[in-house]
Parts: sequence; C-alpha cells; structure tokens
Amino acid sequence: MLRSEHVMARVSRGRVVPHRLQTSDQRVLDVATELCELYATHLGQPRAVLQNALTEREEELGPHLDARRGFRIVRALAKLLEERADWQPPTAADPYTIRTRLFELAAALPKPPATEPGLLEATTRDDLLSQVASETALADPEFIMFADRQGAQVLSAFDRPEPEALVLRYNVAQIQGVLYAARELVVDLGRDADARLVFHYVKLMGLVYRLETTSRGYRLHLDGPLSIFGGTRKYGLRLAKFLPGLLLTTPWTLSAAVEWKGRDATLELDSESGLHSHYLGPHERESQEPDEVRAAFVRAWERAKDTGGWTLYTGAEILPLPELKTALVPDFVLTSADGERAYLEILGFWSERSLIERVALVRDARRRGHHVLLAASESLGASKETLSEAVRGEVVSFKNRLASKAVLEALDHA
Repeated sequence: MLRSEHVMARVSRGRVVPHRLQTSDQRVLDVATELCELYATHLGQPRAVLQNALTEREEELGPHLDARRGFRIVRALAKLLEERADWQPPTAADPYTIRTRLFELAAALPKPPATEPGLLEATTRDDLLSQVASETALADPEFIMFADRQGAQVLSAFDRPEPEALVLRYNVAQIQGVLYAARELVVDLGRDADARLVFHYVKLMGLVYRLETTSRGYRLHLDGPLSIFGGTRKYGLRLAKFLPGLLLTTPWTLSAAVEWKGRDATLELDSESGLHSHYLGPHERESQEPDEVRAAFVRAWERAKDTGGWTLYTGAEILPLPELKTALVPDFVLTSADGERAYLEILGFWSERSLIERVALVRDARRRGHHVLLAASESLGASKETLSEAVRGEVVSFKNRLASKAVLEALDHA
C-alpha cells in the first residue's frame, strides 16, 4: 500500500482522476526494470545500503520519467517493491542486552570512558567492548549493539515481479490511496458478476455495508473511512484492500464520494477500466489477513460439549429478501435437529447508523420468517450505548471472541 505522499490525483469537473502509468511506455518499463534489479542485487545487504542506492538512482530515474512528478513515482514504485521484500536482523544476538551491559559498565566509571589509551591508564571504550565480548563470547559487540536499527536489517528474500506487473500494481495502488478519503462507495454488480466472491472480501475486511437487489444484480453500499468515527486509519486500509478483490470479477461499476484536497469529488470506475488485481482469489495467502474472530468462533463451536442440536455451516451465503428489496450476507448457517434454519452474521466495523439500520432489517426479515442473528464486537464500533441498546434485541455483543454459548442462548430466546 502507498502512503499519502505517494498518492497523486487531480480533480477535473468534479471527478477525481488518480495518476496512472502506461505499460506501453518504454521509459516506465525501463524504470520499473531497474528498480526490480536494484532490489534483487541487494539481497543479503543491509537496508541502509539499499536505501542509499535508491536515493542515488532516483536522482536520475525521476527526471527521466517525469520532470515534475518523477521523484514521487519512483518512490511509489519502490514502496510497492518493499511489500515484496523480507527483512531479517543481521544477528541472532539481542542488541538490547548488549547495549544495556555496555551502558551499565560505562555508568559505573568515575569518568566517561576515554576514546584512546592515556598516561593515566583510564578505561577506554575499547576496554568496555572487550569486556562485553569476553562475557558474552560475541566477537563484535560494537556491531551488534545497534543491530536492531531498521537500517541494519538485511534483505533476506525478494519476490521479484515482472516490470509490467509492478506498473499495473502501481495503478491500482493509486486508486487505493484515493479511497482513504472516501465517504461512501456504491458498487453495482451485474448479474454475471461473482457476488459471492465480492462478499468474501467484504466480509474478510469487516466493512460496513448495505445491500440492495436490483433488476441487474446487486447494489452494494460501503461506508468510507470518513464516515466512521473510530478506527478511521485501520478501516481505510481495509477498504483499500477490498478493491483488488472486486477486480477479480466482472461486470461492475463503482462510484465513490471522496474529499480530495479540500474538495468534494467523485471517483468513478468500472470493470472495463483496465485495472488488474494482484490477488489470486479467496484462497490465496498473500491478500488475506487471518479472520481470527470467525475462525475462533468455529473452534469454540467445535469444542462445545452441547450445541443444543444445532449444526454450524460456514461460508457466506447471500440471503435475498425480495419483499424488502434487499439481501443479507450471513457468515454462518445453523440448522436444528428438527429442520429449523437460522443465520448468523458477525459484523466487522460498525457505526451507530449502520447498526440501527441492520437491526431494523433483521427485525423485518424475522417478521417474514427469516431467523437472523447479528454479533458485534464492542471494540470495532462507534457507540457502546447503541450496542447496549441493541443487545436487548437481535445483537450478540462480544469483546474479543464470540462465545458459542452466547449464540446458543440467543437462538433459544429468539
């Protein structure tokens, strides 16, 4: 992901247009190739050495690419390559322990250690280093004492991309950066779009959403970071990570209300925008964060001694509610021994407005014979008072982990 200083966009007639690079531009490919090569040739070397090399090269590569924005483009490309790099400490020894011991020995001296041996045979800095080396059996404590600095980390692995793939990743990352300033996204999914795939990423990222059924498919409303009162930075990152998941299917259109450099503007995209996802799909490791809340709930359910005859099934299933012109996307389906069917949705981030609307929808669904439960984390919402009020109805409240017992009690009292 790019930082704010790497994101470039302009506003034209009320529309925000993120910066793009063309894979057909040989200058762009040349710069991408050189940056990839620079990382690859610095395997096994400290981060500081690579950073110095990048600084030197960007002075030439930047103006060659774009006289005005070249430096920012080069730095943005390098930031994306950083995501593909693994860094390790240069030593297994603990720098903090070495540092602390050296400072203890220096503090016990009547005067600061001398830099060179003198006539009075004062203790020198080298004397202290030799003593620590003798105590720890380490050959070079001077090097180790600051080995935990970021610049000392060693590049241990680098997943080198093709230059074209790096450029395509840059174009998506620029749009992701604009989404940090979004208030709301509206995504229209065509009838042939893989809605289950899209909702896999909605659920995975814990986004605040509303869903409508349309004559052409589904309309998905997603709250943006600027509409969430708490956890804005974290939520913005999750929303940005949703975009590559959307790119895995077609057709769709996206419209986002954003605030860009103090101006209200609209970001518009569709599945024909020429964007390419770097995700492989729902089962890939690289694009996903562990969905610990749902995974922990499944484990808790499996360990439960008594589930009251209920069986738990995983997998996001779209539950159309044509009477209400909407749909729900529960995380779990529960079936009882006598054939009763219930649904459980674990909310990710939530706001006061979204929780109130969701509870009202669940109540309407229940009056029409659909048994739906909601679970919401106290730490991911904006108003504990609103959650406390909703708990009296259809919401199961939890702190860090959702207990199977709490869900069973809610099923019994429904």
